Amino acid sequence: MASVISVTNQKGGVAKTTTVVELAAAFARKDLKVLVIDLDSQRNATGVLLGSTNFEPEETILEAFQKKPLLSRQIHSAPKIANLSVIPSCLQLVEAESLLSGTLDGFFRLNESLENLKSEFDFIIIDCPPSLSMITINALVAANSIIVPLLISKFSIDGLSSILQSVETIQKRYNPHLKILGALLVQHDARTTLSQAMIPEIEKHISVFPVSIPRSVVVEEAHLLKSDLFSYSPDHKVTRAYSDFADQVIQRL
Repeated sequence: MASVISVTNQKGGVAKTTTVVELAAAFARKDLKVLVIDLDSQRNATGVLLGSTNFEPEETILEAFQKKPLLSRQIHSAPKIANLSVIPSCLQLVEAESLLSGTLDGFFRLNESLENLKSEFDFIIIDCPPSLSMITINALVAANSIIVPLLISKFSIDGLSSILQSVETIQKRYNPHLKILGALLVQHDARTTLSQAMIPEIEKHISVFPVSIPRSVVVEEAHLLKSDLFSYSPDHKVTRAYSDFADQVIQRL
């Protein structure tokens, strides 16, 4: 059965989608079968991995929230990466919030839709929207574990307690098996005074992965060309960092 990982942070701009894309690409290159689910209506993971965001709503993850089974028409093979498939997002996904509100099974629809897919993949990686919405709660209910990309900044750290409180509530009420794998420091420079001061404080609340992801324009270059880092610049330091990160995720699982 697939291990389901939700990559989440209620703050935007923390390389959440980049982490999803590169973790999925790293796993796929280890001959593991990977499915990425894009739950962000901005569709960034969809665009990078599939090279397009032009999908009809019935070809996207929206079907899961309409209480319909996920079928082959929603699962699209990534053209540049073997072993990697994507269920894309769409602009209409914002309508799912009102669709789910007030329904008895509103928090569980994604989990139910994924049941028939778990035997087909080794990993299912979910890109969550940057908010604690009904869609994000669906992702946490469906997951076995979560990864929290984190910037060393005051606003990012301030939001960490909110994330942890949300996870604790999900564990108590909906998904007792949910586990936090750890925080991944992104766009990181370990030499700064702020970093050296803040990391011990972060580790009081959440485990931090030993590897961190350095800041580099190579990420934007790759995404502009609708490519993952492993295809665009396989020997770059950021690519190597994400490869090490994938190994550490497997170890923690």
